[in-house]
Amino acid sequence: MLYTEPHSGPTPIVQVIRAARRQVAIDAYELDDTAVIDAIAAAVHHGVTVQVILAPRPKGRPVGWAREEFHRLAVTGAEVRWSPYRFSHRYAIDHAHIVVDDQGRGPCLVDSENLTWRAIFHARGNLWISHDPVVNNALAQVFDADWLRQHVGRDPRRILLVSPSKSRPLAHLLLQSGPVDLEARKFGYLPRIIHALERKGREARVILPATLSRYDHANLKGVLGAGVQVRYLRGLNIQGTMIAGPTQGFVGSQNLSWSVLHSSRDVGIVLRGHSVGALRAAFDRDWRRASPVA
Repeated sequence: MLYTEPHSGPTPIVQVIRAARRQVAIDAYELDDTAVIDAIAAAVHHGVTVQVILAPRPKGRPVGWAREEFHRLAVTGAEVRWSPYRFSHRYAIDHAHIVVDDQGRGPCLVDSENLTWRAIFHARGNLWISHDPVVNNALAQVFDADWLRQHVGRDPRRILLVSPSKSRPLAHLLLQSGPVDLEARKFGYLPRIIHALERKGREARVILPATLSRYDHANLKGVLGAGVQVRYLRGLNIQGTMIAGPTQGFVGSQNLSWSVLHSSRDVGIVLRGHSVGALRAAFDRDWRRASPVA
């Protein structure tokens, strides 16, 4: 089921945490929302093991902020670890946002945004709650690999879009038959993505944040020339990436940036069938409020 922020607030995240019977595994990058932390504390109080992965140096945060949040979570009784070093340096981050119940046997959450008050209440994010045991088992494998400082194997990558990876799977989704919609935080120089949109032409609609950088805006030149409809969303900072087509859709924490896709840990889910309708409806709402590119 799809939830959108800021409309849903922390409720879907809290619901997934509360549903756990034995274990909750959270890969958050950042986590400071009080309702989510209270839910973690309550889960620990009821005998549930809670494991949390945080980024040691999240971008834009003052020195010491992450350590304070680490301590705040540890006080609840949760087991907290920093993200693996390969995702904790200048050019790579652990940007996955997932919540996994009971080793994938319970409901799981794939989130495009950080679990912070600022993101939940002031950004456009998309959250998908999965009850599919195959998907949930794959999410559990991704979390366990990062928790144990191991590499994610092939099996989860057959089910999920797990970064580091390449842009080819996203380009393939954009090239599905019929109209396709893309909502993204960034628009970096990714030739496969750009060429896919150019091929779609007028069948493609794109929403980007009004705060898009000059560099990313310059990458739109060929896309606009091909007839792709592009609008800017104002007042809400888009998080992650969403794709909606006639038969397939995508929700994930990936940003359309070469360094992010090739170096950082992100997780996204490909949706099919009736699930895609919810993505199209969410996109249409943002399309109506967005402004055409001048």
